[in-house]
Amino acid sequence: MNRNLSVFLDLLRLFAALLVLIAHAGRIYQMHLPDLVAHSAKEGVVIFFALSGFVIAFVTTEKERDWRSFARARAVRMYSVVPLAIVVMAVCYFLGSPLAPHLYGLSDAASGGTFGQAPNAWGILRYLTFTNEIWFDRSVISTGAPFWSLGFEVAYYAGFAVLCYGRGYWRWGLVVGWAALCGPRILLAFPLWLVGVAAWSLVRRYAGRAPTGGWIGLGVVVLLTLIWRKAAGGVAVPLFEWPAPGAVLASMGYYLVLAVLTAALVVLFAACAPEHRIWPDGFERVVRYCAGASFTLYIAHLPVMVLIAAIWPGSMTYTVSGLAATAATVIVMFGLAEFGERRKAAYARIFDLSCEYLKGLCKFKVSAID
Repeated sequence: MNRNLSVFLDLLRLFAALLVLIAHAGRIYQMHLPDLVAHSAKEGVVIFFALSGFVIAFVTTEKERDWRSFARARAVRMYSVVPLAIVVMAVCYFLGSPLAPHLYGLSDAASGGTFGQAPNAWGILRYLTFTNEIWFDRSVISTGAPFWSLGFEVAYYAGFAVLCYGRGYWRWGLVVGWAALCGPRILLAFPLWLVGVAAWSLVRRYAGRAPTGGWIGLGVVVLLTLIWRKAAGGVAVPLFEWPAPGAVLASMGYYLVLAVLTAALVVLFAACAPEHRIWPDGFERVVRYCAGASFTLYIAHLPVMVLIAAIWPGSMTYTVSGLAATAATVIVMFGLAEFGERRKAAYARIFDLSCEYLKGLCKFKVSAID
């Protein structure tokens, strides 16, 4: 992948994570933010889905040639962050709920994402196994609302792996079994993810072929995205909801166009970006560093935000104090990332050693039986 495009993808995923974070901050800290950012958490997730499909299509064609390497990479990616985020969620809940129980209620999404049950073993197990969104059986832990998207995301990893690495009639049988296990909500949003897969196919074909027209097209797509968000965003409902059929179709139409526009941004940038580096060194380092914490920023920010609000009620009084609390949350997220996603190499070694141990254990047991 072209280095310029890699930095551009980092910018997009950092932007998507910040959309979610700022939308939640506006609700938790009762800040009067412009609608374009205050109600764009769901758009941030759609951008994530499109980018994820693109990246997974890239790695399956260029790096991870078999299902074992694919599964290893996905497991390391998820489990370098998810267990840490669950610990943060549980600790923040047990520290904050006695101070401000009204912030941890069983209300709906209007509460800023704090709806759900108290942390419990069954809910945590479902988060760890990414089974929290199967069919219509949702499992939500208070301040753990962002975990819903991982129930979709990991399902898409599994489905795409079957399509990519499966062979013969077994592949289609596994696809049917996968679809039956996931249920309609996860399947309905799958095209948003597949748009990113299609974008990778176009990038492979047209990268570097439109150095002038591509920049113009890029500006047009940015403008169209803003217009589409402003004009049609009112029909969108969160992907984890399942309202009346008409509302579902209208919402998915909006999201599908948004995913296509996101994919168009990536394809057009790849078409016009030159081979030589265009990003200043300092800018690239900052983007890489910040994007290296984007998963943590997305999945673990909400419990920290609510805990700050419980400890410091003044954060919900003025916009300035709300912005200060949001900045504090971001700083905490960057600190947490040092123990999680920035240490993926260490987690990969632990994963490999664990697999080797299990292989040896299985061989020992089989030889003992024989």
